[in-house]
Amino acid sequence: MRSLEDLEAMFAAGMTSWQKTIVMRHARIMGLKLVREAKRRTPVGKDTPAPGNLRRHWFFRVEESGGVRIWVLNDAEYAAYVNNGHRIVRGGHTVGFVPAKHMLEKAVEEYRETHMKQDVADMLEDLRRAMR
Repeated sequence: MRSLEDLEAMFAAGMTSWQKTIVMRHARIMGLKLVREAKRRTPVGKDTPAPGNLRRHWFFRVEESGGVRIWVLNDAEYAAYVNNGHRIVRGGHTVGFVPAKHMLEKAVEEYRETHMKQDVADMLEDLRRAMR
């Protein structure tokens, strides 16, 4: 993909503050789309004490450390168990297993397939426009 190579070359050359502003703005847009995809794939337990709690706890954070990273997180106490699956233990014995939902992995894959190419192209176009 040519646009990713262009973006990588720009990062290697170092970014000025106005370039960082553009990249960070687009990274936040990407983060919002990733969270939306994760929420769509998160099950809502209708017979639980707090239906929709897991879905409400998705958020993202954009970090700049040598490059730009988008962290998609869920701070619900049991999010990892739903995403990765878990054993059911009663009386010290395993009586079953709840299969993984892989909400985050599916969300990232869906984002890559549907939005990533266009989002990177939009970011590069904004950077090119700003350089003129």
